[in-house]
Amino acid sequence: MKIVRSLSDWVIREPLLAYGLVFANFVGFVVGTIWWYGPFFIEANPPLWTYPFIPDCPLAAGVFGVALIYLHRGKSSNFLNQLAAVFNIKYGTWTMTFWLLYWARTGDYNIVSLLMFVTHLGLTVQGLLILQYLHRPSLRDTLIVLVWFVASDVVDYAPIAPGRGGYGWYPPLPLGFELVPPMMVQAIFMTWLLDGIFLVRVLLSRRNKNRLQLEPEQG
Repeated sequence: MKIVRSLSDWVIREPLLAYGLVFANFVGFVVGTIWWYGPFFIEANPPLWTYPFIPDCPLAAGVFGVALIYLHRGKSSNFLNQLAAVFNIKYGTWTMTFWLLYWARTGDYNIVSLLMFVTHLGLTVQGLLILQYLHRPSLRDTLIVLVWFVASDVVDYAPIAPGRGGYGWYPPLPLGFELVPPMMVQAIFMTWLLDGIFLVRVLLSRRNKNRLQLEPEQG
């Protein structure tokens, strides 16, 4: 782990590497939003209030890029790091899971699916790496992150979108409705697994702090 941390610190310190990675993530944000989600926005015509919750993977890349800028400038934000970690791990693993299921059903190892699997493996790795820079998540930040991803799951999978098979505005999927149920389970599971770990960690930390404050008084 020390080697991984040293390598991560080196990438963050070096302007060429740090801003190169920032640029790559911002390109991912723009290309993913326009190329993958652009036609979907036109076709599905979701209401404006749902827009921030729909382009999940591109937004994960964008949030990571912003968090990396803060880290490079020595102004690390626990909230941004936590948000970026959950974003990248959740949607990186979500997309890889989808393509594994897609390949298992179709055997269609096309260039688009392979490229998206590799890039979203990169998202997952980014999320795991930025966890190193999350020190003491606060209850406020953890609840905000939890509310965001619960809202995102509701927008994607609650029965609120006409013509979407009894679901919400879930991402465009090559097999249509067929893989929506397992992908819904994966998305909700990752929301509560990742944010649940942070929430338990925060609550245990607050409990231990209160216990330490009480012990001198009892003594």
